[in-house]
Amino acid sequence: MSTRIVSTRSKRAGKSAREPRSDAEETRARIVSEAERLFAERGVDAVSLVEIGKAAGQRNRSAVQYHFRDKAGLLEAVRQKHAPAIEERREAMLDALGPEGRRDLRSLVEVLVRPVADEVRNPDGGAAYVKLNAALVGHARFPLLSGQARRSPTTERLMGLVAKAAPALPKPLLEPRMLLVTGMVFHGVADAASLARRRSRTKDAEWELFVRNLVDCVVGLFEAPVSRATRAAIS
Repeated sequence: MSTRIVSTRSKRAGKSAREPRSDAEETRARIVSEAERLFAERGVDAVSLVEIGKAAGQRNRSAVQYHFRDKAGLLEAVRQKHAPAIEERREAMLDALGPEGRRDLRSLVEVLVRPVADEVRNPDGGAAYVKLNAALVGHARFPLLSGQARRSPTTERLMGLVAKAAPALPKPLLEPRMLLVTGMVFHGVADAASLARRRSRTKDAEWELFVRNLVDCVVGLFEAPVSRATRAAIS
């Protein structure tokens, strides 16, 4: 009988070693949810890891460091909560467009904009995530267009297709315009969602009109003519 008990304990220990404990996963999820909320409300620099831990119900002052090491690790966890779903929607939209030759600039901009507009309606922190990204576009320590987010295969694929669809735009201006586009998309979606919440309503028709107009504006930014002065500066 003692052998059977040891065997059972060994199995339990092996399972515990292989699979994260559910309470640890729940703790991580609470911390991430509070982090995205507080970061969106007050800014990344104004919120400490200790504050986030307290908001998540953690008595240990080092709880956030234990799970995420530092603020960069926590921001990456927030990104991983939302970015994969956005990437999947973009991949599906790209695949639905058919052969590359049929992908015009506006259809590609739809792929860029709509998944972000969809995510803002995610009740599990979507609006906070979009607002946080808007604040990180030009952040000194955690710029949005750097690191893992910039290296994602979907982003690289989409930007390559946009470059082909906008041949009149000189290559040196593609990234600067993408910086402007990123700010326009995240700030635009976050601000529109915030205004809609203040009015206590977000009608589907109104939201669709906003998204369509945002797509038009982004297309216009990519297609904006390059002046002689600007061409001279990059030649």
